[in-house]
Amino acid sequence: NVPGGESLVRQILYGKRYFQQEFGLEMKSLWMPDVFGYSASLPQILKKSGVDYMMTQKLSWSEYNRYPHHSFLWEGIDGSAVLTHMPPEDTYNSPAAPRSIVKAEREYLDKNVSGHALMLFGIGDGGGGPGEEHLERLSREKNLLGLSPVTQEPSWKFFERLNKERARFQTWRGELYLEKHQGTLTSQARSKRYNRKMEKALRELEFASVLAAARLGRSYPSELLETIWKEVLLYQFHDILPGSSIQRVYDESLIRYEELLQQTEAMITDTYSFLADHITSQVDGSARIVVFNSLPWTREEWLHMEGRWRKVRVPSMGYTVIADGVDLSSEDEAASSIEMVPETWDSGIRVTAEGHSIESDTFIVQFDQNGAILSILDKAEAREVIPQGRLGNDLRVYHDNGDAWDFRHDYAVNPGMPLTLRRIRELRDGPRIGLFFEYSYGESSLSQTVVLTEGSRRIDFETRADWREDGKMLRTSFPVHIRADQVHCEIQFGSLSRPTHRNTMWDFAKDEICAHQWIDLSEPDYGVALLNDCKYGHRVIENVLDLNLLRSSSYPDPAADRAEHAFTYSLYPHPGNHVQAEVYRRGHELNIPLRTVSMSSPPDPENGQLPYTTAFVEPDHPYIMVESVKKAEDGDDIIIRLYETSGTHAKAALRLGFQALEAWMADLMENIIAPLPIAESSEIALAFTPFQIITLRLKLPQV
Repeated sequence: NVPGGESLVRQILYGKRYFQQEFGLEMKSLWMPDVFGYSASLPQILKKSGVDYMMTQKLSWSEYNRYPHHSFLWEGIDGSAVLTHMPPEDTYNSPAAPRSIVKAEREYLDKNVSGHALMLFGIGDGGGGPGEEHLERLSREKNLLGLSPVTQEPSWKFFERLNKERARFQTWRGELYLEKHQGTLTSQARSKRYNRKMEKALRELEFASVLAAARLGRSYPSELLETIWKEVLLYQFHDILPGSSIQRVYDESLIRYEELLQQTEAMITDTYSFLADHITSQVDGSARIVVFNSLPWTREEWLHMEGRWRKVRVPSMGYTVIADGVDLSSEDEAASSIEMVPETWDSGIRVTAEGHSIESDTFIVQFDQNGAILSILDKAEAREVIPQGRLGNDLRVYHDNGDAWDFRHDYAVNPGMPLTLRRIRELRDGPRIGLFFEYSYGESSLSQTVVLTEGSRRIDFETRADWREDGKMLRTSFPVHIRADQVHCEIQFGSLSRPTHRNTMWDFAKDEICAHQWIDLSEPDYGVALLNDCKYGHRVIENVLDLNLLRSSSYPDPAADRAEHAFTYSLYPHPGNHVQAEVYRRGHELNIPLRTVSMSSPPDPENGQLPYTTAFVEPDHPYIMVESVKKAEDGDDIIIRLYETSGTHAKAALRLGFQALEAWMADLMENIIAPLPIAESSEIALAFTPFQIITLRLKLPQV
């Protein structure tokens, strides 16, 4: 649930390549007995990777509801389906005794339509494998009177036999939610933050490295990128990233995470600096800064550069050059613009700590005496966001005596304990205004700056916490003036709708839900999204958006999360629903900032091989996201991975800012499926089905 979409692709890519290289075998099944729930984006990833089958048994651990099938077709958000089997003995530690066979036959929910089921014998949890006693029992159980016959064979043979019965099986659509271990969406918050930061940094580095290779012939760091990726993927193991490992694991992995992030960031800076040094100089005698944008849409944002604020406009997956006092857009209509900040701000933004309120051109936000939000007035839409008598950003501490895996389902019966507000002061920084709050609770402290930025609909909560509590959980909540039966949650390569009510036990069980960069509650014409930069555990009941910020369990790591933390979450009220408001873009913008580097001074005229502003990759449809731009695993081709974000059919042209000789549709393993025409304008026409992932393979001329 927690790794990003590209991480899941790389897990399968590297895993399948290993088995092919070492054993000459192509793996067709995903073998995952012990993972804490399964994302609804996984079936498409599997099918496009040549994986047709999946095995798990963990869903038998659910606490409130029993999944109605052991053999079924699992259909994801895009409509892809994989044949899935859960061994009916409901264990990966079968003793392979006669009672095991009896239980499997008795409990097999699909025995009326299938004559085949798996029994996972041995000590599977801990890697012990089968012992002599297992093998001796199995040798006597092949054809005993009163027991179903037992056959020992590779799992792929079982799945091929099961696949012959495929037409008889029922379909389960959507996520496979495990009604247990919801604490793992929050435990060991620093690991989750590093994982998010590494996923975004690796995306940035691969994009920058492709640009340097494609336009300037610089060597692509394939081996080093693979080494870094594999270590990040290692830490996504199901007891590391979820936060359920022992203390030593985090003592070591957090150090390595920091080293990996520093290494990756240094490579990004070096690569962008290399590109900047080859950009055509348009202005002499001025300081020049190059602003890079790796997201596939034009971004207009405020940046603080060299002691002053500037509003910049940067093209899709490209860059622009900014020079002191010069608007380069006057030279070229396609160029990006800059806006100088005036000496004094007179744009309707006001802040007052005494009155506990802040006002921008978009919102008026009022706070109570303890720092919670009393009101958010959307001036442009003449709409109040927070219901009367309720509090937004209501920071509460709950008793949490669970372990790293679980906390009590009824924790919210107790209303929680508020933090104590110690100090408040004003923030005035160019286009940014806000209030800075300092809180304490027990042995812990928390500081938070609530920020409004001119021209932005985001309300940012920039947070630092020194968390020293035992058996406590910190959450924030936002009751919003929205009525909706479904909350939309970002997952890998798309989004998922979940109920906001608790009508059935299935609804009741999904109390803590996983989302990546955003969740959104919308009516047809207005909605509110809650964005974050490193959190995953959410709760939405009726009209309350709730985010799990920190836990402090004592098992298996007695020091878990007793540390300093930094994170940002943002409230994003918007006209329209989550699709019309392009909420997915706002989530990416919070997580992927614009990057700046200074050009060499004086510029070298012989190096000027790049224009002063350009877009390298640009889809012309607002709902298409470019997830990855990388060099192919084999050869010098370029891989571009895109997906449809809103759940609709979309026709899009992908414009390339570089020459491509040939283009092909490929699968996630980068195998060519079919050729694609490239228009003279360097455009590739694409047609997406809802949430479809499309992978392109491009052949470029030699530089």
